[in-house]
Amino acid sequence: MRLTWADFWDLIATLSGAATHASRQHLAEELSRRPVPDIVGFAERHAEALYRLDQEKFSSLP
Repeated sequence: MRLTWADFWDLIATLSGAATHASRQHLAEELSRRPVPDIVGFAERHAEALYRLDQEKFSSLP
């Protein structure tokens, strides 16, 4: 089963809005409890989210 976008954003929500050392550690712990395909899926979704944000239309936002 592939990690869904909803699952991805649920995991991102564990950061509680800030990428502090503690919140990143919590995310890592959450991921470590999941099967390898979910971890790979998270990495793929993360890469895709960053790619989508790296678009010209976002570069001109104030």
